[in-house]
Amino acid sequence: GWFKNWQKTWPILGAFYIAAGVAHFTAAEAFESIYPPEGTWGFWYLPGSASFHVAWTGVAEIAGGTGLFVGALLLGLAGALQMEVPRLLRQIPALSALGLFALTWVVTPANVYMYTHGAQMVGLTPGDQPIPVEFHLIRGLLQVVLLGILWSYSSAAREEAAEAR
Repeated sequence: GWFKNWQKTWPILGAFYIAAGVAHFTAAEAFESIYPPEGTWGFWYLPGSASFHVAWTGVAEIAGGTGLFVGALLLGLAGALQMEVPRLLRQIPALSALGLFALTWVVTPANVYMYTHGAQMVGLTPGDQPIPVEFHLIRGLLQVVLLGILWSYSSAAREEAAEAR
């Protein structure tokens, strides 16, 4: 059904997350600039520095993206070669999608902060032009779509893994 067709897109989404994770290190200052400072919204406090949170979320994006990318490629290759895939390996894309789903929720405050406070990701636009507020609204809507896709990937992959038992 739809799952087999969507499975072909996992490497694309995986590559997107890998690239985003790498950007956390190559453009760390841009990501640190959107980390909500202590006291934002009157209650925000999270232990650790902005650089710490940018680094661990970058590592998590790389790990989750790699799980989607490599996991999907291995499943596709095994299917093409009509090979049996061990249960644990079949679960890698589903677990990666679930992890990225959780991570996307975790980084949502930074995206909300960009929208509510006009925070800019310095160094990511030509000439450091400000990103229009409307872009942040569109980005927020796309994030909701992304959460739906990741949840669907994870749910469908878990169901297929259960059926394969």
